[in-house]
Amino acid sequence: MTWNQDALALLLCAAALAGCSEAEHPHGPGGHGEHAEGEEAHPHGEGVAIGITRWSDTLELFAEHPPAVVGVALPFLAHMTVLEGFEALEDATVRLTLRGPAELSAEAPMLRSGIYRPTLTPTVAGSYQGSIEIIAGGQGVIGDFDVEVYPDQASADAAHPPDEGDGGSITFLKEQQWRVPFDTAFSATRSMRPRVEVTGILTTPPAGMAPIHAPVAGRVMATRSGFPSAGMRVRAGELLATLAPTPGSPENAANAGLAVVEAESRLEASRLELARTERMLADQAIPERRLEDARRGLAVAEAAVGAARHAQSVYTSAQSGRGRGGWRITSPIDGVVDAVDVSPGESVDAGDRLFQVVNLDTLWVEAEVPETWASAFVEDASASFAMVGESVWHPIDLGGEPASRLVYRSRVVDPTSRTVRVVYELAAPHSTLRVGASLDVLLPAGEPIEAVSIPRSAVLDIDGRDVVFVQVEGEAFSERAVRTGPTDGAHIAILGGIDEGERVVTEGAHLLRLASSAGASVGHGHVH
Repeated sequence: MTWNQDALALLLCAAALAGCSEAEHPHGPGGHGEHAEGEEAHPHGEGVAIGITRWSDTLELFAEHPPAVVGVALPFLAHMTVLEGFEALEDATVRLTLRGPAELSAEAPMLRSGIYRPTLTPTVAGSYQGSIEIIAGGQGVIGDFDVEVYPDQASADAAHPPDEGDGGSITFLKEQQWRVPFDTAFSATRSMRPRVEVTGILTTPPAGMAPIHAPVAGRVMATRSGFPSAGMRVRAGELLATLAPTPGSPENAANAGLAVVEAESRLEASRLELARTERMLADQAIPERRLEDARRGLAVAEAAVGAARHAQSVYTSAQSGRGRGGWRITSPIDGVVDAVDVSPGESVDAGDRLFQVVNLDTLWVEAEVPETWASAFVEDASASFAMVGESVWHPIDLGGEPASRLVYRSRVVDPTSRTVRVVYELAAPHSTLRVGASLDVLLPAGEPIEAVSIPRSAVLDIDGRDVVFVQVEGEAFSERAVRTGPTDGAHIAILGGIDEGERVVTEGAHLLRLASSAGASVGHGHVH
C-alpha cells in the first residue's frame, strides 16, 4: 500500500469508529451505554458536551465537559498537544483551576497518551475563568476559557439543548492528528508584495569554483602529506599533488641522461679555467676582466648541471612512479575539495581534470526574469527561492543582518530566452544548499499590499479551486474555498475566504480531504 492508501485506511477505520450506532453506544439521558473495562466515554452529560479549544505559544488544549452544575462532579476531558512536532503531551500531570465566585482546582495524571481528566465539584454557581497548567513532566499554561456553573440541572439543560448536528464539519480526532504529519497556524495580516515565480540556478562567483586540470601529460603522485580527498578543506597555494611528465619518446629519456654528462663535463672545464685564470692574474699576465668572465662561466655551468639533473629526475620519476615529479599541482583558491577525479600513480593527458575546489562561503542565486516582467522588477526588495522538488523557501533578505545583496541586474535581454538575468549574493548560505541546483525563485514585482496571509502549504488545489481547511474546534474542521494573492514563498496572501485570526491546517490538509471523502465527518461519537 502507498502512504496515502495507509492514511485512507486509517481514516476509514476512524470513520467506522465515529459512526458507531446508538444501539452499540447509546447516548441517551442518564448514561453512555456499555463500554469495555478501562474505557471512558466523552462526558456528554444529557448528551451534550461543551468544547473548548485554546492555544499558547507551545501548547494546544482541546477539552470537553458536560454543563457544570453545583454539587455535581465535573469531569474535564483535556487533550494536550505539544505544538513543536504536533505530538501528544506524554507522562505529565496537569492542574485545572477555575476562578470566579469561588476558586476550585483539581490535578490529574495522564489517562492515556495526550489525554488528562481532572475532575472537580463546583460549589457556587456563576461564571468562572479556567486555566490548565502542566505541573509535572513539562511546562506551560493555557488559560482564558470560560466555564459557566449552573445552580441546578434544569438550568443547565435549558442553556444547552441537545446538539442538532455538526453543520457538515469534518471530524479528525486528536488520536489521528498525533499519529500523522499534522500542524496548524493562525492567519495574520502581513505586508505582501506581488512576486513573479521564475527559474534559476544556485552557483558561485567566478572565483568561487576552481576546476584543476593537468598542464601536461604525465603521472599523478601523492605528496608527502598524502593525497586529497573529497570534503577536505584547502588553502590557496596549498600543494595537492605532483605531476611527473610522460616522456615524449624513449630517446628523450636517454638524451636527458646524456645532457647531465655533458653539463657536468662543462662544469669541470669551467672550474679548471677559473683556477688557471686566477693563477695568471696573480702573475699579472692577464687583466682582471678575464677573471670575472671565468667566474660567470662557472656559474652558468653549475646552473646547467642543475637543470639537466632536474630534467633527468622528471623522466626517472615518470618511469618509476617515485620521486617528487616535475609540476606542483596547487589549489588556486580557499575552499573545499569537491571532486577528486584521479588516483595516485594514474596517468593523465594534458587538460584532464584532476580536482575541483569550491568555496562555499559565498553563493549566488541567478534568476531569469521574463522580458514582460523585467520593467516591474523591484531592485531594493527581498526575494526568496526553493530548490526544485523541495517545499522549503529560503529568504533573500536585503535588509537582514547579515544582509544578502543584489549583485547585478542585466541591461540586456537574452535574444533566445527573452529573459533578463538577475543575480543575488546570499548572506550566510545554509549548509544544505547545493551548487548547481535548479531553483524556483520568487522575485519582487510591484508595490506591497496589506492582506491576511497564511503559510503557503495550507492551500490545496482541488479540481482547480484553492481550498483551505479551517480548524473550527479541536477535532472539527471545515473546507473553505479561498481567493489567493501574492506570495513571498513561505506565506501567501488570502484576498477572500479567510479572516484574520482563524486557525488553518498547514500540514496534513490532504488527510482531511481524505477524511471528508471517506465520510468520517459523522459526529463526535468516538470513545475515550
